[in-house]
Amino acid sequence: MKLRLNFLPYFFPFYKKFNPNSTIFKIIKTFFCAFLLSNPIYLSFFENIFLETLSPFLAIWGLILLLKTKNAKGYFWVGFLMGLFWFWWVGLSAIYFNLSYLVPLIALIMGLVYGILFRICFIFKYDFLRLCAIFSLCFIHPLGFDWLEWGIYTSYGFFDSSFRGIICLFLIAYFIYEGYISRYYKIGIILILFFVGFHYKEKSASTLPFSYKLINTDISQAQKYMQENLIVNSNALLKEISKAILEKKELVILPESAFAFNLQGTKYEEFLKELSHKIIIITGAFYAKEGKIYNSAYVFRQGKSYVFNKHFLVPFGEEIPFFKNFVKKYFLPNIEEFSRGPVQSQYKLDNALITNAICYEATKEQNYKNSQIIIALSNNAWFNHSSEYKLQKLLIQFYANKYGVSVYHATNGKENALILPKKRLDLRWLEEFKKWKEKLFKS
Repeated sequence: MKLRLNFLPYFFPFYKKFNPNSTIFKIIKTFFCAFLLSNPIYLSFFENIFLETLSPFLAIWGLILLLKTKNAKGYFWVGFLMGLFWFWWVGLSAIYFNLSYLVPLIALIMGLVYGILFRICFIFKYDFLRLCAIFSLCFIHPLGFDWLEWGIYTSYGFFDSSFRGIICLFLIAYFIYEGYISRYYKIGIILILFFVGFHYKEKSASTLPFSYKLINTDISQAQKYMQENLIVNSNALLKEISKAILEKKELVILPESAFAFNLQGTKYEEFLKELSHKIIIITGAFYAKEGKIYNSAYVFRQGKSYVFNKHFLVPFGEEIPFFKNFVKKYFLPNIEEFSRGPVQSQYKLDNALITNAICYEATKEQNYKNSQIIIALSNNAWFNHSSEYKLQKLLIQFYANKYGVSVYHATNGKENALILPKKRLDLRWLEEFKKWKEKLFKS
């Protein structure tokens, strides 16, 4: 017997009036499928335990609808829309290079790239192989951009944040879709896969051994690097550090390029060294050495400063990966390219081993290997009023879950957070039921 799964529930209003072969219906179905495959990003704007539970199952539904798509055009348009839902914001940074006209073009390119990749996946004759091809897309990183990560489906929810959890999620979608297995065998296989992929073990992560404060700033990208604002913004940061000292904090963490200039040899470096006798200070700023410029994190402690340079640079924002002369001549004449630091920068605060990560680096899996604690500094103002910071947080959460790492994340823009490996969702639901029970008895 075939386990029937319709695109819309039978009780959906006007369901019978839809013609499954109509163009409108196909457009709605394609849009809905792409949204389901992107749902963690947008549901994370409304964080609660119910949506965290629901999100992975919506992703499974999206994969089932994709498998039900029986033509190459359908795969292309699902990929195109998914590329937009995940990465429509990438071109927003062009606004600050006076290239606003490129914003829709870059969004279109992102859609086309993933539309073509999904279309290639359709070439495989069998549905299982198509699903394997879709799964393998997370290993394709154009220009090193690796933010298409199916692991975000397990950032929250019942599934383990590992290949085991992700593979089981994909296989559940396949066996629900598969029409050649009897209903009862199918239910049994799905239950086995669910419990194989279940998140059983909570990973404990090391945390900072002293009190800290994450400073969140909200300086627009248009204003951040204007000469007349540098002193005002820098003085405001010194006030925030002084507040942290009055609050008896032992560590204060500021965002990426909080001091938006080369800090070395300036009066602000001297101020920070002086303040570091009272509190450890970690801040983002630029650093210049031997004619090279770096996007860096400065650590000030006991009157001394230590510099850690960013390795993973953003294509066409911090470096130009190809056609340098052409791009500089016609698009980015004033861009100042950064040089690369070491792949993984680490240092010790007391007995705590800290991995340094600057923005893009906080989403790089390599930085989570051999790490205990990550202190991440970001400037999300490049992509203000977008979903970028939510996707960034989901990726950080996934890797924190996978490797048992704690991440202290200070940002300019949205949003500051201490990110720890997730707790078991079944135990969280038990806690919720206990709270509801107590409320009922009290009332």
